[in-house]
Amino acid sequence: MTGIIDIGNTNFHCGRFEDNLLKEEKMTDEITKVEKFFSGDDQILCISVVPSKKKSIEEIIGNHIISFPSRLVQLDYRSTPGEDRLANGLAVKEFFGLPAIVVDCGSTITIDSYSKPTDSGFLVKFEGGAIMPGLLPYFSSVSSAGDLLPSVKPGFLKKSGKSTEECVKLGAFGSLVGGIKEILGILEYRNKHLIFTGGDGETFSQYFNVRYDESLTLKGGLIAYNEIS
Repeated sequence: MTGIIDIGNTNFHCGRFEDNLLKEEKMTDEITKVEKFFSGDDQILCISVVPSKKKSIEEIIGNHIISFPSRLVQLDYRSTPGEDRLANGLAVKEFFGLPAIVVDCGSTITIDSYSKPTDSGFLVKFEGGAIMPGLLPYFSSVSSAGDLLPSVKPGFLKKSGKSTEECVKLGAFGSLVGGIKEILGILEYRNKHLIFTGGDGETFSQYFNVRYDESLTLKGGLIAYNEIS
């Protein structure tokens, strides 16, 4: 078995692969459950955007952790992208083809473009894109904006709101779904593979009639592991 862990801002997404097939996966926010999930595994490749959480995982799993090899991805980017965004590029190249765009809907929504590398030694080129607030942060920010605004369960509405809650949900639809559509247009998404992933990716993907792959990031981690092992 090959273990892969994607450490996000909110959850740990854990997967175990055998013969390149995902056999088990678990989403949790509890470190003790992560330790139990990987019990008996000798090597676990780690994809992390939260250094403090990665350190906590290293403390309980010890020397079994392998860092994500960012060197596999060519960067057309002026800063350091999260490892999850790089892993998504490896996976979309392998399973869907290039050029491609991945919309990863979690605590933040990342919308990233990938293409064939122009230099040798790389598997894919990361071209950047956009970062937006995710579903839960969006609703939290709206409810905290004024005393008369209620706490609203996250969700979308595609008609005129007739209550404050409905107005917030229509606003969310326009801001988030509409925002993604606008950014996809800027990134010239037509004639590119378009894939949604992330915890809220399925909720968003239904408005675009495209493929949703909840395990895309883990699959990218597996590709990275196979390259360096």
